[in-house]
Amino acid sequence: MNSTLIFGTALVDALMDIPGVPVSGGNVLGDFTEYQVGGCAINAFCALRYAGAQADLFVPVGHGPNADHISDHIRKIGETPHVIPGTADNGWTVAMIEPDGERTFIVLPGMEQLMRADWLKQLDMTQYDYLYLSGFQLTNPQVAQDVAAVYSHRRPDSTVLFDVAARIQSVDHALLMDLLRSGVMVHCNEVELPQVAEGDTFDERVAYLHNLTHQPVIVTLGAQGTYYYVSETDKGVVPGERVDVVNTVGAGDSHCGGMLAGLAQGLSVRDAVGLGNRLAAKVCGMQTNMLPVVG
Repeated sequence: MNSTLIFGTALVDALMDIPGVPVSGGNVLGDFTEYQVGGCAINAFCALRYAGAQADLFVPVGHGPNADHISDHIRKIGETPHVIPGTADNGWTVAMIEPDGERTFIVLPGMEQLMRADWLKQLDMTQYDYLYLSGFQLTNPQVAQDVAAVYSHRRPDSTVLFDVAARIQSVDHALLMDLLRSGVMVHCNEVELPQVAEGDTFDERVAYLHNLTHQPVIVTLGAQGTYYYVSETDKGVVPGERVDVVNTVGAGDSHCGGMLAGLAQGLSVRDAVGLGNRLAAKVCGMQTNMLPVVG
């Protein structure tokens, strides 16, 4: 089994069902569901563990009610919280879920968006074969510089699964280009693809990323499945799994976790994508935003 690092942030999600996202000045009635621990990294980690793989989890935790909730959850899944002394509370999100399962987020950031270089000193990037990185960790310019510097110390033969994520347009373009040129496997959806790649067509954008990274490119297509490109002779769409959608929160993160589990276990990119599809479908059919892990 190859060694894997899941790095990123954890927040508390306040989930509510709504009939539709209101327009500016509008008003809708919502039905509050529950508070859940969430965040790209911890969602991906739980999917990876659910798939039977192991990984190191590093998400910084602060001090406050959200942080306490996150720490309790991390202990419940058998991990040790990385509590950073002297920091404020972790952030939270309002996740509005429409009847078709589509979700809209309002993010209220906390200490995780004030990450400092000395928080990351304990990470020895050279020991990992596979690493996870979300674009959300690059939206704060100061944090982005520190995170990029840490990831630059990874081994040349390691693989970074870069989950582009929303708000990628706020990331410094030069830093993003440096990251992509360092050879990362880009994972994005159809909306994010034109935000991170040049070209007029889907194929041109995928080719642009592949030529830049020299790594596989993964584009999730919702219910259709996932497109992957390794080479001209190894590409295509891996069909999605049929599921009655309840909640799409965490689906993309779970897809990343499934892919990392598959790659670490020696699966081909296509088969790892298939595993990611199955886990993403499973979490879409659940009310919770992450797959269950027994600590």
